[in-house]
This record gives sequence, C-alpha cells and structure tokens, in this order.
Amino acid sequence: AGTGAPLVLLHGLFGSAAQWHHIAAPLSARTRVLAVDLRNHGLSPHADAMDYESMAEDLRELLDAQGIARARIAGHSMGGNVAMAFALRYPGRTEALAVLDIAPARYHDHFSALVCAALRLDLGTARSREEADRQLERFVPSARLRAMLLQNLAWRDGRLAWRIHWLGIGGSMPQLLGFPAGLQRAPSAIDALFVRGGASDYVLPRHEDTIQRLFPHSRIVELPDAGHWLHADQPTALVQLLGEWMAAPAAAELPTCLSPG
Repeated sequence: AGTGAPLVLLHGLFGSAAQWHHIAAPLSARTRVLAVDLRNHGLSPHADAMDYESMAEDLRELLDAQGIARARIAGHSMGGNVAMAFALRYPGRTEALAVLDIAPARYHDHFSALVCAALRLDLGTARSREEADRQLERFVPSARLRAMLLQNLAWRDGRLAWRIHWLGIGGSMPQLLGFPAGLQRAPSAIDALFVRGGASDYVLPRHEDTIQRLFPHSRIVELPDAGHWLHADQPTALVQLLGEWMAAPAAAELPTCLSPG
C-alpha cells in the first residue's frame, strides 16, 4: 500500500463492503483502504435503530479501533450521507470527503417496497439462489434490483439466510430518507467532491445550493453514462476520479477552536 491518510469506502442501502472490491483493489496501491459494512448490512451487527448520526458514531468507533486519527471518507448513496454526517461531526478527523450520487436532501421512498418484497421470500423452500430469484421476481421485476437484494443471502447450516437486518432497516426508513437537520446548522471547511451519475436523478440542480451551503469548498462532477450505481456502471472512470481526488492536497487541519461543528 502507499502512504497518506487511509481511505474509507461506505456502501449504499442494501449494499455491503464486498461491492467495493473492484474499486478498492486499484486504490489500495495508493494508501490503506477500508471497505466498511454499515450497521444492519453485511457482517456488521444488527440494531433496531439506524440513523446517520448513529452510523457516523459507528465509523468513529471503527477508526478509533484501527488507530486511524484522520481519513479520507468516500460514500455512495446512504454511505454518502454517513460520510457527510461524519465530516460535519468530526471535521478534524476528515482529510477530505467524496460523496457519490447523493445530496443532503430528502428523497421519495422507493425502498420500503423492496424491504417488504425481501421479507416475503420463503427461504425455507428456496434450495438455491436461482429459486430465491424466481420467488423475488413476482415482486421485483428488475433483474438488477433483485441481484442487489439477493447478494445479502448467505448459506447458513445448509440453508439460505439473510445477513441483512430487514426489519431494522425498514423501521428506520423515515430517518434514512432524509439528511438530519441538526447537522445542517453550520458550513464545513472540508474539501468535498460530489460525483453524480449522468443518467441518475439523485443529484439535481435544485440540490446544488444546499451542497454549496453545507460544503462551500466543494465541487460537483458528473460521470457520463453512469446511473445511480456509479461503481458498477463506470468503475474504471470512478477509480480514475477517486485517484485524482486522493492525489489532491487536502485542506490543512483547522485548530479545534475554529473547526465547525
């Protein structure tokens, strides 16, 4: 691995750290890279409560446990909100911020229906991932969405089981759909890169004022021919973009008395 502040990669809703492998591998030549499973996802612990301030605290605890004082934080979608929450709460521990296809805004709920669909699967009768996929197809026509949901299945004691905590996520959906108002009171001095997909509607012109107000030292870059899942649609272009972001000198750390938040 190279040198410099470690890079932390945060996945989106229903995702996991495994989604970052093809992004993390080339970037790990530059510095240490940590791909994180957020709470209720992947191999991380389950909790009934799930909001961005709590997940920012989870990240702080992880960095403490790893002995990392300061890191570059990059997050996609929900992970981008966690990254922003962490940067606003802990500016002294954030070297730079990259937010992938999300804005500090409230979004429509397109996700609870997917939680309900996953909970309707009868895993007791599903002897393979293909059978689970056929069951899910009744509720989720999109093969790509089904693949994203079904990556959360694992074999356990000879049968398929969910690693993801659907009930904890579904019950926390009101908190996950918006960015906390309590974190929007003061602007951040952190250098921030916002990347939107050219074929995505998650970061729109109406969001730019809020982004600039919260992160005055930010720029918004569009990744052509990419939808919301930038890291799946344009992995090579995203690696190049993140590599350039990592190579750029970060803003000097502010004295604690001058740090926002």
